[in-house]
Amino acid sequence: MPEAAPTRTWSLERRISQRLLLALGSLWLLGSAVALAGVWRETSDVLDSALQETAERFLFLPSAIVNDPAEQEKFLHGVGPHEEYVVYQVFGEDGHMQLRSHGAPISALDPDMEDGIRDLRGWRVLTMTRLDGLRHVEVAESLQHRFEVLWGSLGWLIGMLFFVLPLTSWALTRILRAGFTTLEPARAELAQRKPDDFRPLSWSNAPQELQPWLESVNTLLARDQVLLDAERSFAARTAHELRTPLAAARAQAQRISENIPRGPAHESALALVRQLDRLTRLATRLLQLARIEAQAVVRREPVDLVMIATLVVADFAEAVAQERLRLEISGKPEGVIGDVDAIGIALRNLIDNALKHGGEASWVTVVVETLSILVINDGPGVPQETLEKLIRPFERGITAAEGSGLGLSITNAIARQAGGTLELHSPIYGGRGFCAVLRFD
Repeated sequence: MPEAAPTRTWSLERRISQRLLLALGSLWLLGSAVALAGVWRETSDVLDSALQETAERFLFLPSAIVNDPAEQEKFLHGVGPHEEYVVYQVFGEDGHMQLRSHGAPISALDPDMEDGIRDLRGWRVLTMTRLDGLRHVEVAESLQHRFEVLWGSLGWLIGMLFFVLPLTSWALTRILRAGFTTLEPARAELAQRKPDDFRPLSWSNAPQELQPWLESVNTLLARDQVLLDAERSFAARTAHELRTPLAAARAQAQRISENIPRGPAHESALALVRQLDRLTRLATRLLQLARIEAQAVVRREPVDLVMIATLVVADFAEAVAQERLRLEISGKPEGVIGDVDAIGIALRNLIDNALKHGGEASWVTVVVETLSILVINDGPGVPQETLEKLIRPFERGITAAEGSGLGLSITNAIARQAGGTLELHSPIYGGRGFCAVLRFD
């Protein structure tokens, strides 16, 4: 089957930051629109009030200035040239224009001269008449100027948004990263644990929002522990219960083979004995594996690797006598902390595998080095891609020799519990050879 496409990952930090920035920008624009409406209203009131104040002053301007052209010229020259945002027109009782600013139109801004304020032809025009009717004044401001004020205010608001957003993004990134680092202790604790460690995580110091997640992780760990304990208990009980009936069955088969004359029936009885021996070894291995995985084997005391290797090699007296097995000491081996029986089981499994799978003509060398034991044979090599599979329970390489596929799995579990590792290397020279290394820290 084709491999599944890799799942596209996404960043929670980036997503939260982007959404917060989008919300902030949207709220800023909405606030700017509301503020702009308020600015327009307040500005219009202020400017309209200024138009009214200007008109009132011109209503009561001395008549000498309004009616005398020389005085008008002096008045206008006294002000000097300037840019006008507000213009004015002063009319007499007959409607004749008597005075105007240099920026005001020649014709009346409001021909009807009705008192009040209104927008006419691009101007905001205020018309006022004296109570005695002797003078009319029209004061106006360009609507374009008012819009320029409005758009200028909007430009400042939008410009500040583009200034604030990058700073907000920078601050959000650091705040969110600081928040996510509260998960780091739990992640580091999980990363440092061994695969069979299902103790609950400590989450008392985690923030309130993360505690439900950590509690769910602890619940999952507890369930895994229950399932693993049930599996180990079943394997241990099954292996233990099988040993007694298997021993009885083997004794009966051995007795039958001794009482039957040589012939086909006798060979069948011997074959039965061999199969019962194989089942007994398998049950023993299963019991060892269950006990080790249940952590019945722990580091307890200093262990002399040379002493263990010497005792275990002596158990294979026949192989030693045939010069198929030898022991070498390299350097100055140091003691390790562990369980003597467990390490002995591990080494015995490695030697048994080497003798069995290396072939009858192969030799096996046990080398004790500093903090490690090597078991080397010159039998057929094993493809490198299959080495990792050999430490799995019931996994076997391509071999004609009998076996259960549990020896290396048991050895690996013992090494792991002793704080060490099991390393497999093959081929080691000329396409042949297999080397298993028990390495302790």
